[in-house]
Amino acid sequence: MVVFVDITGVHELPVAFCQCSNAPSDSRQLLKAGYYPATTKRPNTVFSFRVMDDFLLTNRECKTAARNYY
Repeated sequence: MVVFVDITGVHELPVAFCQCSNAPSDSRQLLKAGYYPATTKRPNTVFSFRVMDDFLLTNRECKTAARNYY
């Protein structure tokens, strides 16, 4: 199970990573899918680029802290 943080909310979903011999690491697979992993080893939480862009905009324009954004 992986926790996905997106502008639509926080979702916990099952994920099956490619285990092929030439497959990229789990974190690289998530990056290619448009999600930024919170950790590079065994990512359990990921953030969509949409939520990161939205937070950056809110932070820059309104000085919103991460705690208040959540």
